[in-house]
Amino acid sequence: MDRGVPVVSGGAHWGGGLWISALDLARIGQLCLRRGQWGGHPLLSGRWAEEMWRPCPLKPNYGLSWWLNDHRTVWHKAPSTGRCARGNGGGHLLWVDPARDLVVSSRWGAEVESLLAEVSAAIEPL
Repeated sequence: MDRGVPVVSGGAHWGGGLWISALDLARIGQLCLRRGQWGGHPLLSGRWAEEMWRPCPLKPNYGLSWWLNDHRTVWHKAPSTGRCARGNGGGHLLWVDPARDLVVSSRWGAEVESLLAEVSAAIEPL
């Protein structure tokens, strides 16, 4: 049985992509920020949460599908404490900054680096 697959212009690419709302993307960020805990219950292994932000020996600004801004090589205006998952050439972004207890979900954004710098400047690190 053949079934059509919905596709939107500029939507899912590169092997399928991810169909998700900005709110649900932020929820994933919150789960990562809380190291796999949701409402006090473990949903993901704490070890997995640690590993996803461990720098890769071959590319130190990259973890397990996360860009690490430790040396400000991803977004030089954004804090070095942030991590991001991005897609669509950087137009979709999930930013998690544990030092600020901050999650930012941005879709189809332009000037993402400025967004991160300005939001981060408004929130003092813990």
